[in-house]
Amino acid sequence: MTGCRRRDGMRCSYVDKRGRSCPTAWCADHAVLVGGLPFCRRHASTMIALDGAEAVAGLPDIDNRAPSLVGWMGKELDASIRDLLHRVAPNHNAAVITDPVRFVLTPGGQSRRWAKAWKTLDDTSIVNRVSVEVDERDDCEVCARVDAALVGKGVPPWIERRRAGVRVDAATDASERREFTEAVARSIELVVTGQEVASRR
Repeated sequence: MTGCRRRDGMRCSYVDKRGRSCPTAWCADHAVLVGGLPFCRRHASTMIALDGAEAVAGLPDIDNRAPSLVGWMGKELDASIRDLLHRVAPNHNAAVITDPVRFVLTPGGQSRRWAKAWKTLDDTSIVNRVSVEVDERDDCEVCARVDAALVGKGVPPWIERRRAGVRVDAATDASERREFTEAVARSIELVVTGQEVASRR
């Protein structure tokens, strides 16, 4: 970690499905414990996002940002998406269900995506389905979908900064993260509530 002077690092415990280990080591102040094991921040977020769901098939490649980015976005969006789906639920018997982060392979294997989804279920069917997804081919871009329709996509500002080698203070970073998350939530809300359709008429 930038500025850390400790030299007693613990190796990140992440081992992907190909048997490759994360090469980084972290001191006790900056390692993230998941299940009692130390991880770097990225792989800790991957483990938390998957919550054991992909353990049978093996963990994603060590350089695959997609599941951790989906997990972070899902956590940030969870409250607003749940509130939205409850507001538009067709009746009081409808239930809002949250799926964990999952690997999605499209027919023909053309796209390998990681997705976090929310669904409204009534007695007979899925009424609404909302998801945030990241494709492995471009694991920097977040896509938002309502049912099967793509309603928004973009590269988060903190990833754009990392690509450009630009640093900002913690307050600016937090503000940009909040604005990006709110923009994604708003794109989803406009479609789910029909406001986007109405604005086009």
